[in-house]
Amino acid sequence: MDNVASGEWVVLSLGSNCGDREKNVAEAMEWLSRQLTDFEASAIYETPPVGHSGPFYMNAVAIGRWTQTVEKLDSLCKDYEVRNGRDLKARARNEVPVDIDIVISSGKILRPKDYRCDFFRIGFRQLSRKQYYGESVF
Repeated sequence: MDNVASGEWVVLSLGSNCGDREKNVAEAMEWLSRQLTDFEASAIYETPPVGHSGPFYMNAVAIGRWTQTVEKLDSLCKDYEVRNGRDLKARARNEVPVDIDIVISSGKILRPKDYRCDFFRIGFRQLSRKQYYGESVF
């Protein structure tokens, strides 16, 4: 992953398939809103699992500006996931209390598979219709 220059746009995918799924995603969005500037998020919506069986997910997409490296943001997101129950036992049961992935950074698609999936595309379409300070984000 490349360094993110001061104030570069990042687009993240959020999801949860266990517990209070909608609350898990909403709390992750609230946490992200304190990490990023110019934060905005899609509505929360439901999608089927991709690549495994299990319960449906609640998902959302968030966008904001990040002033440090994308690696630092990724590390913070993974730490948040672990603090909120995403451990080896949960993974073994295909339970995802919360998942936060950086899909786009500085206009580059970092996770092409996620970018093509409905769990990302639905929320991304909601946000990509908006102008962000006259800049091209995508």
